[in-house]
Amino acid sequence: MKQKIKYILRFLLALALTLAFALAGAFVGKGVDEATVRTVGFVALAMMGAVLLLVIISPVLAKNYVQKKQASVRATQEHLLARRDEAINNLPRVVRRMVTVRRLITLYNFFILLVAVTLSFCIGLSNRGGFAVVPLYLFYGFLGRLLPQVKKPDFSEYTKPEDYPALHALAHKAAKTVGEDGPVRICLLADCNAGIAKIGKTYSLQLGVMLLSILTEEELYQVLLHEFAHLTKDSNPADKEARLYGFITEREDSQLSAVLNLLFYFADVYYTFEYIVYRMTSSAVIEAIADRALVTHGNPTVAANALAKIGAFTLFDREIDMHIDDHILAPEEPRNNYLETKLDAFRKALPQREAFWREIFKNEIQPRSASHPILRNRLEAIGVTDYALDLPEDSGAYREESGKAFAEIEERVAKSIAENYAEKREEAYLSHLRTVEEWQKSDTPLAPEKSRAVIDALRTLDRKEELEALCNTIIETSDNVFATPHAHMARGVLRLNRYDNGGIEDLYRAMELNNNYVEDALEIIGEYCCLMGLEKELEEYRERAVQKQQTQVDEFNHTATLTARDHLVTDTMPKEMLQSILDYFASIDNGSVDKIYLVRKIVTESFFASVFVVKPKENAKDEDIDDVMDAIFNHLDTRPEDWQFSLFIYDQTTANAVKKVKDSLVYEGKKDIPSAE
Repeated sequence: MKQKIKYILRFLLALALTLAFALAGAFVGKGVDEATVRTVGFVALAMMGAVLLLVIISPVLAKNYVQKKQASVRATQEHLLARRDEAINNLPRVVRRMVTVRRLITLYNFFILLVAVTLSFCIGLSNRGGFAVVPLYLFYGFLGRLLPQVKKPDFSEYTKPEDYPALHALAHKAAKTVGEDGPVRICLLADCNAGIAKIGKTYSLQLGVMLLSILTEEELYQVLLHEFAHLTKDSNPADKEARLYGFITEREDSQLSAVLNLLFYFADVYYTFEYIVYRMTSSAVIEAIADRALVTHGNPTVAANALAKIGAFTLFDREIDMHIDDHILAPEEPRNNYLETKLDAFRKALPQREAFWREIFKNEIQPRSASHPILRNRLEAIGVTDYALDLPEDSGAYREESGKAFAEIEERVAKSIAENYAEKREEAYLSHLRTVEEWQKSDTPLAPEKSRAVIDALRTLDRKEELEALCNTIIETSDNVFATPHAHMARGVLRLNRYDNGGIEDLYRAMELNNNYVEDALEIIGEYCCLMGLEKELEEYRERAVQKQQTQVDEFNHTATLTARDHLVTDTMPKEMLQSILDYFASIDNGSVDKIYLVRKIVTESFFASVFVVKPKENAKDEDIDDVMDAIFNHLDTRPEDWQFSLFIYDQTTANAVKKVKDSLVYEGKKDIPSAE
């Protein structure tokens, strides 16, 4: 309702501006000769033509811009590396470029405002009121570009300073030390992180209770110095640019907003790309600047201990399945000690895993896209060579408040878990348990199209030994190589989670057999190689990644869309293959399918996809259609043939596509939907 009122007020203001400048033009026009009026009329028509041209050109420019940026994966990577090096060597110049881009966007917005004012005036002067809809459109669009003021929250979810005086005093001390001053409000979270933002004049500080539990008071102070340093001028150089990026990417996505933003489409796409590149290439440098506060104002040795313990907790989180076996939703009654269980597991793991974790910190390679420097680089930057991983044993006001904070968030987490617990347990635990039990009771071999569900269920239930045994069986015994990628993917992740480098080849095999795994597999391999300091494997990965990603861009990404503008023809797959697929469709049709269409989308001269489009019946239930779509996807994805398939639901866009192809209808569903009984 509030959103509708905002739209109405925005429309009324745009209408008022249009009428005001039109009336001003009409008033001036009373004393102007007829020839001038005609000339002004022609000017108005020319301006409207220019506006129409901008509306048409902007989306075209945006599409061409995106295609150009995505055309070459290698060129994109080289561009990012060059921009990262530039940020390292000359961050102020990088920031100035970003500021310039933001100002150009703002200038363009005000250019549209100027056109709206001029056009309204000319329409009034030339007595062409019927064209007032154009400046009304421009005014409405411009008003939608005004960045809203950051609303000050009510801080109802934040702690009260009087309840946590020691924490607030420590925060104020850190703020003043780096030259910041103002009210501080602290929001407690369940994690092991710290974050900060300035809302108006108030510092919004987020502190995880795990962080408070593993750090001493002096160690937390070093973390707070770093966080408040982020808000100083040197360490927060693009605040306005961040606000504009947030405005562009977080606004409402609707058909109305799409029409209204046509004029600004290219500007938004260009700015979004530039800001993402800026953040990707500058974040680590900005973090390093904030670390300087630890040298200037803090205690680098103590800071190193804090940073190392946070790093250790991150590694613990990565391998948490090694330390906590039971599923959070396994108990019939909701648990109320989730955080305590996790913290106790970390306390036990730390002395057992410390030597191994130290070795990781020693050998880790800085990822190219990392937003933070790795621990080794941070220690070098603050001039420290060693650190201690000792859990705190101190007492006093700070330790009492950290315990109080932990209990408060533990209670909050327990309430969250308990809310609709039966539904959560059914969806995220019991349903998977039934899938596994049905598979174990079955006397028939596991069908390829059903193997993915069982693998995912075992993974969700954290039954690692059974999962690996099943993956081994599928990989070693299946006579259908295209049914094995999911098993390779699951086994690869299992292996890497226990630091077995053999998992890398599993992931490579998964993506070689099925392009659907390329994105996830490449991300996992890259992160693992950097984490473990595998230089040789990392170089091989980066070269193979470029090749795979380029193939995705050139071929497979095009199979993710279907429109009437695509190169579509009648599909001519072998009759036996098609009949086998249609027989499967009939076997899993639960009565919710109306029709299924098949077309061939030609991407290149040597690459195409057979595209199935499923049209549900009007009275079909969403869950029934979801079941059918999942079954069809799994079947097509595990077909024994080396064939590219795509699957879509029937809507206006896909309907237009299949209607342009002769004989695209290949399956008609059952007449009646079975009753719930």
